[in-house]
Amino acid sequence: MPTDYACQAAAEQAAHGIAPVRALLAPSNRSAPQQQEEVSVVIRSFLGSDAPGRPPANDDVYVEPVAAPVGAAVLLSFLDGLRADLSGALVDWYSAIPVHLPQTLGVPGAEPSGRTAARLPNGWQSLADLQANAQDVLTVLASRPRNGQIGPAELNWRLALLEDVFAGALRRMGIPDGTAVECSAELVGATGSLFGLNRPTPRSAPAQHTQSY
Repeated sequence: MPTDYACQAAAEQAAHGIAPVRALLAPSNRSAPQQQEEVSVVIRSFLGSDAPGRPPANDDVYVEPVAAPVGAAVLLSFLDGLRADLSGALVDWYSAIPVHLPQTLGVPGAEPSGRTAARLPNGWQSLADLQANAQDVLTVLASRPRNGQIGPAELNWRLALLEDVFAGALRRMGIPDGTAVECSAELVGATGSLFGLNRPTPRSAPAQHTQSY
């Protein structure tokens, strides 16, 4: 069973990974914060368009930080995906992503008519849920017939499948390819860390995904 520290770290990584997706699904009215004071037009024209302190471009998207409990909720969805894969119900999990993900992220208008937004569990409850669900996945894996790959090898392949499936679902939701791939890779890396698996982040080992769903 993963420790409280492992669950907290995984939730924070997932929150970081899903933040760009939430920024695209629910754009903020804020613009990207400037790191330095804007310099004069004359100096900027002399230094070039990339000079420090230039105003952000109109198409810059401000990525608002996502809270760790939200990251934990997304990880719980990935653990549901693992269970769905093990039970032959992965198609149902995949088809529900465009509905469930915006609700989890609190995207305005994502809740069905007449229902209030779902309340996310507090931090401690999120960690407890992650621990219990990760242990449940391990129990299901351990009870499977030993006819093929088992242990970390099998789990790695199943996580790789979820990575491709989730990236494909994001693309169908209108998320750009690069963001979809990086987000999915980081979320799968966070999920794998619950089981002690270390996978490279998309920044250190970019993955090339060409298949869509």
